[in-house]
Amino acid sequence: MKWAIACVALLAIVIVVVMVSRLPGEAAIRLAGYAATAAFAALVSWRAHRARRNKRAG
Repeated sequence: MKWAIACVALLAIVIVVVMVSRLPGEAAIRLAGYAATAAFAALVSWRAHRARRNKRAG
């Protein structure tokens, strides 16, 4: 299951890179910034959820 999620994530990254590379310079930088912000927020949220879940279990 982890391999399937990793493959889907890798495919999504490739699609985003191709889309960004076809945009004009400023738009590509703005979109990359939005994507990086969203990815960081998702990572922080996931880690917080995981910490809460582990705290309850332990």
